Amino acid sequence: MLVQYAPFTFALSQKLFASLAAQYPFAETAVLGRSVTKHGIFSLSVGKGEEHVLLLAGLSGKDSVQPLLLYRFFERLCKSLQNDVPLRAVKFRNTLRGRKITVVPCVNPDAYEIRRYGALGAGCYAGLVKRAGVEDYSTWCANARGVDITHNFNFRHVSVLPNTERSVNRPSPVAYAGPAPESEAETQAVARLCNRAQFQHAVLLNGFGGRVFWAAGDSTEAQKDAPMMAKILAAAGDYTLARKEDYIKRGCFPEWFAESTGKPAFEIAVRDLPHEPITANFEALYAAVEELLVLCSIM
Repeated sequence: MLVQYAPFTFALSQKLFASLAAQYPFAETAVLGRSVTKHGIFSLSVGKGEEHVLLLAGLSGKDSVQPLLLYRFFERLCKSLQNDVPLRAVKFRNTLRGRKITVVPCVNPDAYEIRRYGALGAGCYAGLVKRAGVEDYSTWCANARGVDITHNFNFRHVSVLPNTERSVNRPSPVAYAGPAPESEAETQAVARLCNRAQFQHAVLLNGFGGRVFWAAGDSTEAQKDAPMMAKILAAAGDYTLARKEDYIKRGCFPEWFAESTGKPAFEIAVRDLPHEPITANFEALYAAVEELLVLCSIM
């Protein structure tokens, strides 16, 4: 397999993106946009159908393994198509005659650079990152401008999130939602994609804990379909079906997607292996989430 566990960085993302494009020339690849430090935000797609599904990860630097899970899933999906063999009992050659799957493994590449290389990973924004007063850059979640991308979408956006333990109204490693909705290049890239592609539904891998969240538009059909689909996902992975507090929803991608498109969106907090290091158990972690990703792709 091309995708193996290694600490996630932009250089690794770039390498995997190029390797998968070369190995599977039938895959469609694109650069959706660039971060403020000019790191590419990559997308990979297969299928030509009108039903279009989006899988994305890497909005927060805390998601140390989620981008790799999506890269591995895309590789497995391509191998299934190339060899015409089932993936979790699904023949994707048949499925993708009417469907297209787009994967965006890492929306916020700068966060991973800062976590690994400290303020130097922020390039020309190194001074801003230093002024954030971080002692341990391994806790950095935001982009290079100190904006938490997980709360920067145009859904009930507020710069300072209420009910948090400490209000943050300036660039910070976490929890600063930005001066305005979709103020950041990373958020804008995802919003452009969603406005253009007309996805049937979207799925975000975000965090750990074995939970499934859902968001739906205002239509009766959406309000019926989204919870039913979420229950299927939760049951398949033995996950907990959960709800967010209202203040947590502010600026979040799934809620923005559901409101702006009227289609369902789901957020999956991956079931981790708390007593085992990821370095030793990436394969087990991926195997545990693959069925969920297959279901997300065919629902």
